[in-house]
Amino acid sequence: MRDNNVDMWIHVSRPGDLMEKYFGSPGGYLIFADLGETVERAVFGGSAGTVEDIDVRGSTNLARAFHGYNYNNSDPRQGFSVPNVYDEISDYVAERDPQVIAVNFSDWLPVADGISHAQFLRLENILGPEYSSRIISAEAVITDFLTRRTAREIAAQTEVLALARQRAKQNLAQVIPGVTTVRDIGARVYYSATSKPEDTVNEFPPDVRYFLPNPDYVLQPGDLFVGGGRGEGDPGTYMGFAVDTKIHAYILREDETRVPDFLQEVFDKAIAGQWIMRDHMKVGMTGGESLAAMVKAMEDVGYIYTPFIDNGTEDYEMIQEALSNTDKPGFSIDNHAMGNTGGDVRVEGPSMAAFRVNTHNLRIQENHIFAFEYMVHMNIDERPGYPLAFNISNPQVVTSKGVEFIQPPNEEIFLIH
Repeated sequence: MRDNNVDMWIHVSRPGDLMEKYFGSPGGYLIFADLGETVERAVFGGSAGTVEDIDVRGSTNLARAFHGYNYNNSDPRQGFSVPNVYDEISDYVAERDPQVIAVNFSDWLPVADGISHAQFLRLENILGPEYSSRIISAEAVITDFLTRRTAREIAAQTEVLALARQRAKQNLAQVIPGVTTVRDIGARVYYSATSKPEDTVNEFPPDVRYFLPNPDYVLQPGDLFVGGGRGEGDPGTYMGFAVDTKIHAYILREDETRVPDFLQEVFDKAIAGQWIMRDHMKVGMTGGESLAAMVKAMEDVGYIYTPFIDNGTEDYEMIQEALSNTDKPGFSIDNHAMGNTGGDVRVEGPSMAAFRVNTHNLRIQENHIFAFEYMVHMNIDERPGYPLAFNISNPQVVTSKGVEFIQPPNEEIFLIH
């Protein structure tokens, strides 16, 4: 709150609120007031949900009014009337006289937009014109609250990533060349020794995320792909944490014992980016500052920046043009926020990507969980005019020590016999 110059944060809850995994279901007005030495916690209109150490609680009458039990009550025998019962909130706010009041509405961030239109109008009536004029969106406060992870959250994310990697490797072990399809294991084919571009590009235009998007394509020896479920998905919804790990595999051809040199060369250029960019994500930097620093670091060692727009086919056309007369590698960055946040996990926190400019002003906080995701692409003689693109991604964490790995970085291509 203080980092965002907010004196009071009012979170108006209703069923389905994306903040329920943090606050439970308060079912009313959850208010945090900065009193200087401490932040006071108050709840009006319902229970405190899962919020502990509540300092101020509203009356039972207010709770009954809020929940619609007696929404339009005018029976004097019950000891309260609407809207006068809401004076409890009006008086509480006036006594603390906040200059800036953050409320959970937003025109772009789902998790910060839990209040309904009717609830917002009612809140304005409760606060009155003077305090209503001090209302701002709580999107910055909620973003900082969500991205400042606890040790338990880091541990939970680490465990989910480990489970997802195990599952992905198990899926890869079940691949039968000539039988298993792209759909069977959620694969994305990057290169095929048996399928030529002229045979596929008209029906399936190449994309930076895959070269053969046909879900019915049968995996063959000589195929390079990211798969096994890509290490992604929901491995059991433990605390709601997401996964965005890419695991790469190659199906050996007859007499092969390792990945062909021309594929390995591009992969080595791709994974080197983890170490080149790692030192340029630090607590206190904005997403935009970090992105600029990473781009410079990559360019300084010979990579060509191709800032994607997040449209796979158009992005592929971009790299075809950018790499048309060079043997240098190109790259694009999408280090997006991660974790168990509701709504779109990629916008709740600073993200370092050319197409996520709405988060470039947000600062990296301690224990920021993010997907260390980027792409590296190079021309290969075996597919002239169609660069090979590797998508590298591993969720990691930024602490006061810099980027710390909570799962192994991308270091190898798994072999399938």
